[in-house]
Amino acid sequence: MFSTSRRMFLTSLIVVQAAISLRVCNAEETVCPEGPPPQCTMDEPNGRTTCLDGTWPTDASNDPAFQIPSTTQYLFLRNIKFPIRENSYRLSHLIHLTDLVIQYSESCEVTTGATVPFFFQDLVASLDRSTMRRLIFYDINLQTIDDDFFAGFSGLESVEFYGCPIKEFTHRAFNPLAMGAPVSGLPGARNTSSFKTLQVLQDEELTEFAWEVLYPVAESLEVISFSAENLAEITYTPPIDSFGGMFLNRLTQLEIRETHLTTLPVSVLNTFTGAANAPVELTFKFNKNVCPDCINCLSCEVLMPGLWPLVNWASVSELRTLHGSCFRATQGLLTFDIVGNSWDCKGTPTTSPLENSTPPVGFSEGFSASPITADYVTTSGNWNSTANPTTDRQSDLPGPSNGRKKAHAILMIIAWNFLVTIGILTARQTKNIYSNKILLNGPVWFFAHRTLMSLAVILTLSSIIIIIVDVGGWRDISHAYLGVITFSLAMIQPFIAVFFRPHLGNARRYIFNYFHWTLGRLTYLLSVVTMFLGARLPVLGVHEAAAYLILTCFIVNILLQIGLEVHRNRQIFNARDPPLRPNEFPIDSAQKILLIVDVIFITAITISVIVLIAVAPLHN
Repeated sequence: MFSTSRRMFLTSLIVVQAAISLRVCNAEETVCPEGPPPQCTMDEPNGRTTCLDGTWPTDASNDPAFQIPSTTQYLFLRNIKFPIRENSYRLSHLIHLTDLVIQYSESCEVTTGATVPFFFQDLVASLDRSTMRRLIFYDINLQTIDDDFFAGFSGLESVEFYGCPIKEFTHRAFNPLAMGAPVSGLPGARNTSSFKTLQVLQDEELTEFAWEVLYPVAESLEVISFSAENLAEITYTPPIDSFGGMFLNRLTQLEIRETHLTTLPVSVLNTFTGAANAPVELTFKFNKNVCPDCINCLSCEVLMPGLWPLVNWASVSELRTLHGSCFRATQGLLTFDIVGNSWDCKGTPTTSPLENSTPPVGFSEGFSASPITADYVTTSGNWNSTANPTTDRQSDLPGPSNGRKKAHAILMIIAWNFLVTIGILTARQTKNIYSNKILLNGPVWFFAHRTLMSLAVILTLSSIIIIIVDVGGWRDISHAYLGVITFSLAMIQPFIAVFFRPHLGNARRYIFNYFHWTLGRLTYLLSVVTMFLGARLPVLGVHEAAAYLILTCFIVNILLQIGLEVHRNRQIFNARDPPLRPNEFPIDSAQKILLIVDVIFITAITISVIVLIAVAPLHN
């Protein structure tokens, strides 16, 4: 009995010792090695230094094999361990460095040996980052691109992440890039952001991306690429300070590949405007799109869930190109291009990660089997306007529409910047002109006010119909929301005037007057904001001066009306027998001059804005 217990005890002791030995052994293997530094070689003609394999040394390192010349412009670091310590080697002497590439490297705790997210800012802390132009990371454990990641990189033009397990871009991640690079020869002056290229490729951790994160660099970005197999959602909430939304005015290429997405939100597509008269290209391939086994290419695109917003985006302008694909259950991958409003279909499966694979998650057999005839598309692949109206969805695909957008803008400017402004001026300042004249059973001023406001409502309604036909639906931007609110308030005014206005002398007439006055001023103010935001929309291509002319017209008109009110009140105060109704006080020459100046000014501003809209370059 004793010998058996002893054997069991010895066996347990051996197992424990073995486990301790194994743990110590593993710990020794994972501790950041204090081995030799990387071997560095310099390609002097090209200013390129390459450092390979080793442990990043301390500042005290004098190893001749580890020398990074101060003339280095391009630094390539590969397979290097970076122990986290205060006296690590600094790069402060690299005053000419523009490109930094880090590949297959990692940061680790000195004491525990544990691998931690890469301490990038620690590496570049002493570097003059404002001269940097390009960053490339290959298989680096970054995890989070936070608010400090790009701190100091004010002149950065490009960043590329390959195989980096990035889980999140924080809301202010790109804020440090918004200021841009210094202007040569002008101390303190800075350009707008220099950042042009963002590539996030072969990322397995990113599941969601907030599009508004790009707002600080939206005006400079030219190329965006995403390839993240678990990316399932791209969201967009317009930034509060974006004055009508975010617009990628210079973007020429947007590429979304090998993700879990089935489409892009319309709100995101609306930000992808591109530069005026410049081609823009959207690639949406090898994602989780599915489509039925369809008769021809076009019928696939019409029936395919989710892809219609992309097709609609591409079909608006001949300058837009869409490269897309979808997965068919039995016929394999279908790829297609929309170039210049023409289709180019390739039904034969092409080489891709989805080829010969099972249908993506979420595939359903329950697609509509509506017949679509061959007449739906012409032999050249263009939209056919003579197709069967019962199945034809041509109306959902507006063609080049810059003319309709201009018509919408011009009608709104005439309605609100001219007719409504003059209408308000007429009601407030001209009641004492021709006060005894009657036209259509009412004072002349009332007839003029009612006519001007009615014309404004008619032009507004016509303009709204034009833009709805043009864009083919709703656009999730501040200009649209404010426009609907403004029009709704404008329609309330004639409704209450017809059905709820008490007669003159009625004890409750003052309630109507106060409500009518307040609602009118609020509607007018919202109209100015709406016109200002609309004039700044890049899709219209109007010079930014138009927006500020609208704002100037509003401010000057308010100031002139205040001047008229002050002058009238001063007259009443000094009069021996003031009238019961201030608006009936006789008009003098000073008031006439102010009125004439105001009307001329409003007319001139309106014509100027219309000219700016009319001469704007064609841009869809």
